[in-house]
Amino acid sequence: MRICVLGDARSIHLQRNLSGLASRGCTVVLLTHHPAPIPGVAVERFQVPPAGWRYPARWKGRWRKYLRKLLREFDVVNVQFLHDWGLTAELIQDGCVVMTPWGSDIVAPPGETPPTAELVRKRVDWLQSAAAVTAWGPTFAGTIAEYAGINVSDVTIIPLGVDEALFRPPDRVTDGATGGPTHRVGFFKGFRRVYGATYLVRAIPSVLEVLPGVRFIMIGDGPDLPKCLEMAAVYEVEHAVKWIKPQPHRNLPNYLAGWDLSVISSICESFGVSALESCAMQVPVVATDVGGVRDAVVDGRTGVLVPPASPEATADAIVRLLQNPPRRRAMGEAGRAHVLRHFRQEDVLDRWIGCYERARESRCVMM
Repeated sequence: MRICVLGDARSIHLQRNLSGLASRGCTVVLLTHHPAPIPGVAVERFQVPPAGWRYPARWKGRWRKYLRKLLREFDVVNVQFLHDWGLTAELIQDGCVVMTPWGSDIVAPPGETPPTAELVRKRVDWLQSAAAVTAWGPTFAGTIAEYAGINVSDVTIIPLGVDEALFRPPDRVTDGATGGPTHRVGFFKGFRRVYGATYLVRAIPSVLEVLPGVRFIMIGDGPDLPKCLEMAAVYEVEHAVKWIKPQPHRNLPNYLAGWDLSVISSICESFGVSALESCAMQVPVVATDVGGVRDAVVDGRTGVLVPPASPEATADAIVRLLQNPPRRRAMGEAGRAHVLRHFRQEDVLDRWIGCYERARESRCVMM
């Protein structure tokens, strides 16, 4: 199968999916605005041939011709994130196009500029015209269906997968509920407003009042990092927090291996793959009950869901789990079993190939 993907080559999740498809014998070409090497994948910069300075109006015609050529060259064209690639409903119907929204292209994250009405209209047209539409989970599928005015049953659910060989539990046993130095609580979502790091920082004093030996490890960078550093100083909890710069994805298991809990404090999420990576390491999760997070975390079994923007509820859940090692261990074991049953990367690749094959068959019938 010849697959062309329009997306961001810097995304580790897209890299893993495309390399996996290539290893299955698919010919995969990624067109992107930000090229980066991906094993087994031909990565090319997305650019329309210039029309020349004398006839700038011809550039749009060249753009349409370029896209139509792609649609006819490949068995499937998969748009990963609804960026304005220049597609139209008419062009989409000229080939086999699978649309894969990521989240912020459907629901603008808090604090970020929403898309224009024109771009929203275009995105709705793309989703309605596609041979297939995919979503990471049932919750996000419902959001996409409502946004585009399509039937939720027409949205194919393909989650982001987890490399269970990379994210596997270490051979270690944590100590009891003493609040000693081995109690470590981690956060690795980054410091954009949508990830709610400030709410976790606000929860730290309440945790330390009960368990003064707990240490927090916060990984990442972003516009909210200075604010979090300032808050830690104001709350006088700097001694209990270790700030770590952004890490390559392959290094994350080295940190998770030393944690007793991880926290997902997002105020908006299309899915909870970070929670699943933690679960795969047998590290229970305290996560906010928002969006697609609830499709990744089984409340009370693989982790604890708490209301968003609630430092009090977050602190309480952290303390209760740290004080209950047997429950923590049971959640860790259930979490890994949950990942192996539903979110293995190889199983996710099977679902992508099946989706592409069905989309191609349906489009061939329509043509």
